[in-house]
Amino acid sequence: MILDPHVFQNDDTALACNGGRMNYRELVERVSLVSEWLLQQPETHLALIADNGAEWVICDLAAREANKVLTPVPVYFSKQQRKHLLSEAGIELLIADSGNKSEYAEHEGISRIECPFETLQAYKLKPNGQPCIPQGTGKITFTSGSTGQPKGVCLSNISQLNVAKSLSNAVALNRVKHLCLLPLPTLLENIAGVYAPLLVGGCVVLPSSAELGFSGAALTNPNAMLSQINEHRPETLILVPELLLLLVSACKKGWVPPTSLTFIAVGGAHVAPSLLESARALRLPVFEGYGLSEGVSVNTLNLPGKHCDGSVGESLGHNKLSIENNELIVKGNIFLGYLNQPDSFYPFEVKTGDLVSEEGGYFHIQGRQKNLIITSLGRNISPEWIESALTSTGYFQYALVVGEGQKACSAILVKREPTLNAQQIAQVIASVNHSLPEYARIAKWHTLDALPENALLLTANGKLRREQALQHFQSTISNLFNQQVA
Repeated sequence: MILDPHVFQNDDTALACNGGRMNYRELVERVSLVSEWLLQQPETHLALIADNGAEWVICDLAAREANKVLTPVPVYFSKQQRKHLLSEAGIELLIADSGNKSEYAEHEGISRIECPFETLQAYKLKPNGQPCIPQGTGKITFTSGSTGQPKGVCLSNISQLNVAKSLSNAVALNRVKHLCLLPLPTLLENIAGVYAPLLVGGCVVLPSSAELGFSGAALTNPNAMLSQINEHRPETLILVPELLLLLVSACKKGWVPPTSLTFIAVGGAHVAPSLLESARALRLPVFEGYGLSEGVSVNTLNLPGKHCDGSVGESLGHNKLSIENNELIVKGNIFLGYLNQPDSFYPFEVKTGDLVSEEGGYFHIQGRQKNLIITSLGRNISPEWIESALTSTGYFQYALVVGEGQKACSAILVKREPTLNAQQIAQVIASVNHSLPEYARIAKWHTLDALPENALLLTANGKLRREQALQHFQSTISNLFNQQVA
């Protein structure tokens, strides 16, 4: 139970957003009302697409109470990816805010129905068929779509609650005030930023994306986010590396973070040790953790008075972590399987693909087995996906996409025709970017007329050797990343 009457005080603020506040008594009443409405609906599979706000949380908690299968829709998904999600998850009931309803107005078989929400609207859809999901699924969280077609990870409500309890016990801040900076469909923010604070009678502050300075999925007004932190004076935050860099840069320019900040968790992607050192030097209480959707979000975390620099912390205890052939294996509190992949149902363990070492109970990430880019915004991207999109235009013989730990992807491109000029290249890349979701688009590029001879960058069948190419073009890649920072 997320809302435990033995923990909270009825008149204490549970949610704060849009200049208003909702206490725990009101939250319980609203969740009960929406839950009763959901129970009256014959549909089982529900999708929620809305900006951060009180009714997002209410819908989420009500779906748990009504035992409906909820699929939050990530705000950064492209229209094609959202359509794929609705189809794959067999969505029968769509809850959307006014900012997203127009996208579905022309959806085949859609019809609006009355609902008890104040700012959200409900629509019935006619799915193509019933999805295949493991028994006990309460939520389907979609990955960021490393290959363009996002994968649905099926989670039980109990497993999510277990992680929230572990986090609230570990951080040990009763009636904590948490400011949500990440979109709520992000599993980390959903569990650690909403469930965990509510478990201890805390207050969850939910600014809209516009109030935080976002335009779409891009942060275009960083000062707005800093203003929200100053205004609400939270005790806890959850950041991806890109947002931690924002706070560090702001501090170096004179921004003074509120003294209320007690615990800042950072994860979702590799965090450069130098960035953590800078944050600590500026007295930002930053602690790195590790998790993945298949492990129901957070698995390890550094804590105040119990942390090891360079590590992602110790196990939180709700699962069992082991290392086999240098790969991290997670057992216990894990996912139920992948949507529409019955062969994956009820796994005994999760092979993370992450190479780790362990010393004194602290885990250190060494790298990954599989070829995957994780940007500083925490988006997983298969470089082959974008490379294929670039080479399939017919203008490039080879493409090397990079972006590990960066805000956006860059590319090194080998032209098929030396006469291809800069304007034509820009047009081709713009066309490719238009077909990609925003988080996977190419921001900077460097072109070559041909690969350097005698560099041994090709396999016997003419494919680019990725590791050798990364090493050979190391200085060029650094220059591309420096351009992004500039």
